[in-house]
Amino acid sequence: MSTDRAPAVLRSLHVACMPFPTPQGTQAIVAMMVRALREAGHDAALLTYAHGVATPGAPEPERLSDWPRVRATRSGPSLGKVALDLRMVAAVRRRLRRAPVDVVVAHNVEAAWACAGVGDVPVVYYAHTSMREELPHYARATYKRSARALGALLDRGACAGSAAVFALTPVLTERYAPLHAHVRCVPPPFERPPGAPPDRARARSILGLGRGDVVALYAGNLDAYQGLSVLLHALRQRGAWTCLVATDSDPTPLRAEAVRLGVAARIRWAPLATERDRAVVHAAADVALVPRRAPGGLPIKLLDALARGVPVVAGARALAGLPLTAAVTVVPDDDPAALAEAVVRVASGPAAANASEGGQHALDRAGLTPDDFATRFQQACANVVRVAPG
Repeated sequence: MSTDRAPAVLRSLHVACMPFPTPQGTQAIVAMMVRALREAGHDAALLTYAHGVATPGAPEPERLSDWPRVRATRSGPSLGKVALDLRMVAAVRRRLRRAPVDVVVAHNVEAAWACAGVGDVPVVYYAHTSMREELPHYARATYKRSARALGALLDRGACAGSAAVFALTPVLTERYAPLHAHVRCVPPPFERPPGAPPDRARARSILGLGRGDVVALYAGNLDAYQGLSVLLHALRQRGAWTCLVATDSDPTPLRAEAVRLGVAARIRWAPLATERDRAVVHAAADVALVPRRAPGGLPIKLLDALARGVPVVAGARALAGLPLTAAVTVVPDDDPAALAEAVVRVASGPAAANASEGGQHALDRAGLTPDDFATRFQQACANVVRVAPG
């Protein structure tokens, strides 16, 4: 590996085996990374699946041809995604023959496997999660141990074919350090939300919420690794507050569990497909909730709430080692009583009044800006990109 410097204009191909764009956090972060690099003057291309949800402002990627016609957008494994990932193997190689780059950046495990052995160009595995920790949450109880072993194998394989590993968070950096000699923490950028938010009264009117309600927002997908069971059990604790669940996922399983626990009447539901949806639900909220069951990955909902000036109550896992503890009310993981107590305390305390300014400042202080990311990314690539003499 060269240890001199990366080119002043870095040519990178970002490979993401996922639909794009969609409301999921990973897709949003990949889009922000590509935009940040382009705005810094670099040549950043993005290769994704054919399908996605039209989103104004998202960078238009290069796409696989639309076969097979898979339309799933939820997280997790599926046979359709396996077929698309196999097609991505050939698509990456065709793209590199047509337009060479300095570095290939494989976002998540599927892309790392698709990019393995592409030739002379170095491949960086950008780890957004640990499959060892996440995959068991998609498996039935009797298969969780096997899923964890398979996830560990996938993590090792993604590292084995890569020149370096960039980890999204400090916790992921620790997870991958034993698996590769060159692991570097490269946290993401996060952009300020576009435009002014609606006022609270208007937002609550749109959602059918009372002006005097204490509203705690969960905004994101409903997969098991999010740890939503602790949220439902928190609703059974003392404290009169309403949980606003904003999601683009199928709510049926969570609705059924809420009915079983007797808390369905305290949940309101809202869409989360567009920027307007996000603006409305955050404007309506007194506090944002970020539980987390699987360690390592970064809940983008946490950054989004801070950027929008909403006080955040989060489990310790959710911070993934990022220096945001001063801006977030951190509660013990998997503790419904602590979560419920924090909702009431934070919603009525001085933190709520100061959050509109403090959240964005906290992101800036943590270096989660587009400029900081572009600098970090180029510096990290200096150890993997081959640089011509002179």
